[in-house]
Amino acid sequence: MRKARKTREAGVALVLTLLAVSFMIALTVQLFSSVNLQMQASVNLRDSVVFDALNRSGLDLARAALAADQKENGFDSLQDLWNTLDPEAVTMLLGEGDRVEVAVADQSGRLQVNALVSTEQDPARRKLEEEAQHRVWMRFLTSGLFAVEDSDRAEALIDAIRDWIDLDDDEREKGAESGYYQGLSPPYAARNGAVQHLEELLLIRGMTPDIFYGNEERAGIAQFLTVYGRDGKININTAPAEVLLSLADTMDDRMAQDLIEFREDPGNRELLANPLWYREVIGLSEDLNLAEGLLTVASHYFTVTTSVEHNRIVRTGKGVLLRNDDGTQNLLSWEVR
Repeated sequence: MRKARKTREAGVALVLTLLAVSFMIALTVQLFSSVNLQMQASVNLRDSVVFDALNRSGLDLARAALAADQKENGFDSLQDLWNTLDPEAVTMLLGEGDRVEVAVADQSGRLQVNALVSTEQDPARRKLEEEAQHRVWMRFLTSGLFAVEDSDRAEALIDAIRDWIDLDDDEREKGAESGYYQGLSPPYAARNGAVQHLEELLLIRGMTPDIFYGNEERAGIAQFLTVYGRDGKININTAPAEVLLSLADTMDDRMAQDLIEFREDPGNRELLANPLWYREVIGLSEDLNLAEGLLTVASHYFTVTTSVEHNRIVRTGKGVLLRNDDGTQNLLSWEVR
């Protein structure tokens, strides 16, 4: 019996020992796991700081280029420093990233959505400004480049956008106000204010993904629009061909390409200081009469995109800068993904 008791006690001791060892192993594994997680978190935090710093450095470089260009001259074109940043030189300047790219895009060469509703207080001038914008938008939407079926569809879309922006609830002939949108599922109200983000246009009656984004057959209008600015002026030095085509009834693809080739020629750079430089283009002076009240050569709003590749991971920063006439700049938005 004594021998059996000793055997049981030995067995219990063995079990307790095994339990203790198992506990220590589990504790050790948990400790190593915790340490590994903390080390990984530390690495992730370090990389996050690096990405933020490099993207912000890219943004600062773009701001410096825009400031330097503004001091050099009072006009903007695609020959300027902000549009000709060398990727290799940028990477050398910023250093730590495996690859750093900075791109600056002028928003002032696009059609201003919010300019469809003038802020002019004088009724007569307001009417003239809105009529001028209407003509530009009709040429743009009915150019055949976009998924807009006909002029009636274009008219309806312009009216709906204007109703979305204006401050009242009075529907235009082909437009839509909150009464229409409240009948949808889910219901919502018209903004009755300036469009804040381009994607907001998809909420407006008549706007479809095919029109906005484009499809296999047609381009999307989004890439040629901006929500920044309300004076309706278009920088003729930076506007793409699709926008140039909207500036006159007589404008065609050949004329638009001639303008682009002229402004790309380094020998013509100083001529771009005057928005009437298009008259210097051989063969266009007699056939082309642009809406000169809508032309400018000075830009204020710029999109800045930075891309950093570090340790085979890519992070992208994107924001919008407002460059003021007095040389100051306002960062209107900035996000790193």
